[in-house]
Amino acid sequence: MSILTRMCCSILALCLLLFGCNQVFSQENAKGIYIVNSANKVPIQDALAQSPGLEYNAFADENGFIRLNNIPKNISTLQLSCVGFQAKAIELNTLIITGKNSIVYLDPKISSMDEIKLTGKTNNAVFKPISDLDIHLRPISNSQEILRLVPGLFIGQHAGGGKSEQIFLRGFDIDHGTDINITVDGIPVNMVSHAHGQGYADLHWVIPEMIEKINFNKGPYFADKGNFTTAGFVEFKTKDYLENSFVKAEGGQFGTFRGIAGLNLIKSNQDRRNKSLFVAGEASFT
Repeated sequence: MSILTRMCCSILALCLLLFGCNQVFSQENAKGIYIVNSANKVPIQDALAQSPGLEYNAFADENGFIRLNNIPKNISTLQLSCVGFQAKAIELNTLIITGKNSIVYLDPKISSMDEIKLTGKTNNAVFKPISDLDIHLRPISNSQEILRLVPGLFIGQHAGGGKSEQIFLRGFDIDHGTDINITVDGIPVNMVSHAHGQGYADLHWVIPEMIEKINFNKGPYFADKGNFTTAGFVEFKTKDYLENSFVKAEGGQFGTFRGIAGLNLIKSNQDRRNKSLFVAGEASFT
C-alpha cells in the first residue's frame, strides 16, 4: 500500500471518528428536563409531559429524563404530572434558550385514584402508575401475589404451598413460569431445566415491602426479554432507598408469624439519588 493511500485511509478514519464523536456528543447533550421529587431529590420515573392541546405527550425514563429536541415549535408550555405529585406547568422558553438540561421539581401529595384518566388512545405506561399505587395500598403477604396486579394475569396455588404458584395469562397455562419472563432488578427468576418445569419461577424469596415498581407487557414481541417471553414479561424494581427505618410484625391462624425489618445505614436525607445504603430482612413461620 502506498504512502498516499495510507494517508487517505487515515484521514477517512479520522473523519468517521470525529463524526461519531459529534453524534455521541449531540445525543448526550440533547436538550431536555429531569423531573425530580422535591422532597427527596429522587428522579420521578413515568412522569408525564403534555402540551395544552395534547399534540405532544412524553413519559420520563428511569432517570426522570424527557427529551425536548423533537417537540413541535408551536408549543410553548408543558404540563408535568404524575400520580402522587402536584402537577406543574413550565414555560419552555426559559428552559431551551440556555441549551442545557434543566431540573424541574414536583411536590409530592397524597395519591388519589381520581388523578388517573384513561382515554381511547393509550399505552402500557398509563397502567404502570396504577400498579405502583396498588403495591403501596393493598395488603400483600408475599411477592408472588404482586403478580396479580398485572392486568389479565391470574395465579393459583394448587398444592397447598411449598412451591411457586401456577400462572395464567391471556389464555396461556404458563405452569410455573414456562411462558413468562420474570426478573428482579434485571436478575432472571426463571430457572432453566428445572425438575418441576422449564422456566420455573419462584418469587417467595423477594420481600414485598422492598418492591417499588413493576414493569410488564404482554405478547411474544420482545426479543430482548429472553426465551421465556411467549405470553409476556414482568420486571420487578426494588427500592433504591428507604424513607425511614421500620419494623413490622404480623400474626395469623395456624401459628403463622411474619416479621420484617428495614434499617437505613446512611442517615442523611440529602441527595438520596447518589447516596443510599440499607439492609432488610424477613422471617416467617407457619
